[in-house]
Amino acid sequence: MSAYVVSRPIWRRFRPRFLARAAAHVRAGGHAAIVLPDERIDLLLSVDERGTLTELGLWSLLSIEQQRFRRVGEGPARGLATARVKRQYEGSVLDWCERDSVHPGALREVALDCLACGACCHDANVVLDDEDLSRWRVAGRGDLAGRAYVRRARDGKITLRFAVSGRCQHLCDDRKCAIYELRPDNCRAFVVGSEACLAAREETLGIRDGAAVEA
Repeated sequence: MSAYVVSRPIWRRFRPRFLARAAAHVRAGGHAAIVLPDERIDLLLSVDERGTLTELGLWSLLSIEQQRFRRVGEGPARGLATARVKRQYEGSVLDWCERDSVHPGALREVALDCLACGACCHDANVVLDDEDLSRWRVAGRGDLAGRAYVRRARDGKITLRFAVSGRCQHLCDDRKCAIYELRPDNCRAFVVGSEACLAAREETLGIRDGAAVEA
């Protein structure tokens, strides 16, 4: 199945004095950027019923090259996840808030079809593992592990070989993946509707959350 309807968090920016509002927004499913007096930014992210950071929350962190977060211990945001944004990514987070400012509520449903998109199939570093190679052998496609399609580094790491244009060689002109049923686990793990997904759609297709980006 390639088509999904994703309920993704809506980003909002708040000043610290409105922390209670920010916490309510996050508890409703959204994400918040708390802009501090020194203009540093703390993220406030939702957690699931077990208190674990949600998948889309985790991918928001990964999109700004962060993994660590902590749980808020007291106050109106108690129990939620928080993390301080690195300086070089503050603009990205504020851009997410600007992008979402036109949308109401804490969640937004977005219909996405991976086989009509292919945005994430550009300029990626797709590392292959033994399971991927075995899947190809069992399917009678051992050729996919040949030099025409993969790179083998001296340290033993194997990655997909992309075209000079940055496009995956398995991406067809109609944006469909030629090996979708056999695609690597790294491709399968890419979360639809994540900030990485939305960024790829904007950068590759010129689509900003469903709306065409103005030239």
